[in-house]
Amino acid sequence: MRITRACRANPSLSSSLDVKLQKALLDGIQRFFNSAPAAAIKRGRAYHAGGNVTELECIEPNHLYSAVVQGGEDYEVGLEFTESGWAGECSCPLSFDCKHIVAAMLALRDRAQSNGASQSVKSPGQKGQKVKATPDPRPSSPLEAKLVEHLGRKLLPNEAGYLHQVQAFYSNAKFRRVSEPELLQLADRSLSYGSYGWKELELWPDFPRDEFLCWLYVAWELRRRNIPLLAFMEGITDFSAIEKEMGDWARRKEIAHWKDWFRDFDEKAPVSDPGLLELRLVVAPGEARLQWRTAPAAQFAELKQTQAKKLAEQVDQGALAIAPDSLPLWSATYKPWHYESWWSFKYSNATARPALNRLLRMPLSPDRVVAADGQPLARAAEPLRLELRPPNNGEGNYELELTGKDGSAPPPIFCILSGRPTLYLTERCLFHGPPADALDTALRKAIPSAALETTDGLRFLHATGVLLPEHLQQRIRTEPVNVTIKCQLKTTYPGSTSEEVAISVTAKAPGMAKEKFTPQGWQDESNFESPKKVEPENGGIVLHDRAAQRHFPRVLEPLGLKWEGYPGDWKLRLTKKTPELLVPWLKSLPPEIELLLDKELATLRDEPVSGSVSLDLAEAGIDWFDLKVVLNAGDTTLTPEELKLLLNARGGYVRLGKKGWRRLQFNLTPEEDEQLARLGLNSADFTAEPQRFHALQLADEAAKKFLGPDRVEKIQLRASELKTRVSPPLPLSIRAEMRPYQTEGFHFLAYLTSNHFGGVLADDMGLGKTLQTLAWLAWIRETVRAQATAPRTSLVVCPKSVMDNWQTEAGRFYPDLRVRLWRGEPAGELTHACEAADLIVINYAQLRSLWPPIASMPWFATILDEAQYIKNPDSQTSQAARALNAEHRLALTGTPIENRLLDLWSIFGFAMPEVLGNRAHFLRRFDAKDDPLARRRLAARVRPFLLRRTKGQVAKDLPDRIEEDLLCEMEGEQQTLYRAELKRARQMLLGLKSVQ
Repeated sequence: MRITRACRANPSLSSSLDVKLQKALLDGIQRFFNSAPAAAIKRGRAYHAGGNVTELECIEPNHLYSAVVQGGEDYEVGLEFTESGWAGECSCPLSFDCKHIVAAMLALRDRAQSNGASQSVKSPGQKGQKVKATPDPRPSSPLEAKLVEHLGRKLLPNEAGYLHQVQAFYSNAKFRRVSEPELLQLADRSLSYGSYGWKELELWPDFPRDEFLCWLYVAWELRRRNIPLLAFMEGITDFSAIEKEMGDWARRKEIAHWKDWFRDFDEKAPVSDPGLLELRLVVAPGEARLQWRTAPAAQFAELKQTQAKKLAEQVDQGALAIAPDSLPLWSATYKPWHYESWWSFKYSNATARPALNRLLRMPLSPDRVVAADGQPLARAAEPLRLELRPPNNGEGNYELELTGKDGSAPPPIFCILSGRPTLYLTERCLFHGPPADALDTALRKAIPSAALETTDGLRFLHATGVLLPEHLQQRIRTEPVNVTIKCQLKTTYPGSTSEEVAISVTAKAPGMAKEKFTPQGWQDESNFESPKKVEPENGGIVLHDRAAQRHFPRVLEPLGLKWEGYPGDWKLRLTKKTPELLVPWLKSLPPEIELLLDKELATLRDEPVSGSVSLDLAEAGIDWFDLKVVLNAGDTTLTPEELKLLLNARGGYVRLGKKGWRRLQFNLTPEEDEQLARLGLNSADFTAEPQRFHALQLADEAAKKFLGPDRVEKIQLRASELKTRVSPPLPLSIRAEMRPYQTEGFHFLAYLTSNHFGGVLADDMGLGKTLQTLAWLAWIRETVRAQATAPRTSLVVCPKSVMDNWQTEAGRFYPDLRVRLWRGEPAGELTHACEAADLIVINYAQLRSLWPPIASMPWFATILDEAQYIKNPDSQTSQAARALNAEHRLALTGTPIENRLLDLWSIFGFAMPEVLGNRAHFLRRFDAKDDPLARRRLAARVRPFLLRRTKGQVAKDLPDRIEEDLLCEMEGEQQTLYRAELKRARQMLLGLKSVQ
């Protein structure tokens, strides 16, 4: 037999075949499992637990066994135990390392364990003996006995398999500590529990005497981890047997933990407040160094290695803070894992210069960078420059010298730092000047005229910005380098349906090799012929102006391109959004760059398709209309299908086959835009699909421009009929005389209900929103609810401070209404409360605590008083309000809702969820800061569902003794707010009388 698992067994096995042999067999089996593949172990356990091992035969005791395992068919498994360990072979296609071998090995282990240590020789069976690999029907352990007794039957195969797992867990625990993965093997397999590492567990104070007690400890730990037990094991799991013992053990461990903690605690002296570290950079001959101090009155000191390490540790531990103006110096220099010093910058050290270069380019305060005497390092306003002096005779030397603006020699230079601009560091001043490599290290050079008066020599002078003598300037002719960007559409690979934009960037000029822009910068194209040299005219020299090349790579960065070395192009994947990316990029290209587009891409630069707008109407129910856009396009070559695509793109680009990309733009005057806004329309939202509008939304005079006068007159007539059609008399159950504006509000609410709308009553505080709402509630209870098969209760959600006011107002104006104030009862009381009350009043905090159960209750009407409490759509209060289940919804608010648009969206999300669309669409359409008509469109959209009156608008309806009606027995802060409103109303009334 081939061996697949060679695990070392106990080498001291003797021929006496005693208890030691059984232990060796079991240890060998366990080591077999430890080295078997995890997938095979997992599937093999499932096979074993399901009773798939139907036969187990001993061929040679304690050496050779065979088994039959049911899978897709019956598979024969051979198991062999030698001095090298256990091995298995199977007749399945895998032959080795399979689940069938694992299942057979588990059955063999169970049989060996169940026979007892005294029968270790015969434990797996006598030679030639076949045994069924199913649990012995007679209870063989206290755990099995309790299970059989509790269930009143034999164990099912899966139950027996789980029992064997617990027994194996107990057996393994005798010899070693058990681990977390082994414990989780006993959890419910239908659930998933993560385990990290091979963490050993302490499950009991003393090793359990039997398997049942072991199970109780295991179940205790599973419960502690909130892992549910298998249902058939719960009945025998009585923790009372170990509860006191485990409690005492936990207490002993807690005491031991604190004793160890107290023993390890090191009493320390009180820690002072963190100091403040100040740094400055000192420029000295040979090097620049950091200096430090931690007390404002102290002198700055040199930062040395020992002190630098100590300061770094204090900063890391929070014992030392860094002064704000010193933080840039610390951030730019401190390197905790650097082997070299980070506080000293020798000018000759190539690794130190980059850090010094960063520091000197920072916008630090003057006292942070100083000279050796502590005075601030000056920064010169005028740069250093190169001055060229011609030779005294034609064949002498030119002199090239670094000078100041006035031609004087600069101070001794400590260090030259490359960059833009190049920095020149001196003892007391920091200059900027020509490129660092212009003079190497010498500040004055003599250059033979025969070398300088050449093409390369003059190019050098031109690049360094030297002012040339007139006789040299006349010999130079400048040729611009022309840069070309070429864009082509290509398939991603041959036969692919996906496409990409291939972009190549080249530069060329007379007398210059053609160059291509790559990730490494501008490079000569090796496959091009050598450039034709431009012959000098009268000894002239051609120089190349590379200004156009300096735009790269910045010009390409907005596109996020990827480079492909072959064929050497930049690539942009073509998607639906590519035109929106390419078009603004094309417009942003500098004019000196030539752009070549293939035929299809060139259409992105074409003018948009112009179109005029008219509207068509179709009735879509009582008082509702479907509004459809009729498009008249200026391009007569477009088919109806193409026009529909353009319209649905809402001004975006559409690819129309060989016609390339086109987009639609409506020819609307500012006056027409404003007229559309008065209808709640925006040309950017036009599509081929109709939009549904209410008659009140289309009754504006602005509709005549797009619908025609006759249609608009019919719509206006229908809109005026709405108020007449839905103008019910005040219900007899309401004991109040309503003012005209209150009656109008009641009729508005009745209109909402008649059209199955929710809505918002947004009258100013003190105008009687509660009375109008009670009248509406009485009307729908007497009319609409009379049609229902069973009465239902309404719900008011309001601030805690006005709960009593609802009960008082209802008792005063609607005494037949049974009102119950919620006093914080459990959610389970809602059903009983609904049976005994017509109106339940809760506050917003109670709404949160009752959610989600309250959302499952069917409410007749739900009213949010002071609805601004749900202005934050992400709050739990707002989510709970939107989840309420009601036939009729009404939001009341006295707070102006024009201040913050999202407040309005959130309130309508409760009252009329679909009218303003989703949140992102709403903010994009109506919160556009650059669209002056957005608010007007929003007003038109919400017009049929919102009624708002101010005190100024209804002042003529207010009596002189307005206080008595508005206060309505209110007390405290609410009464104070109402009195303030009354004072303003009284002043307003006086003003109106004076005008009259």
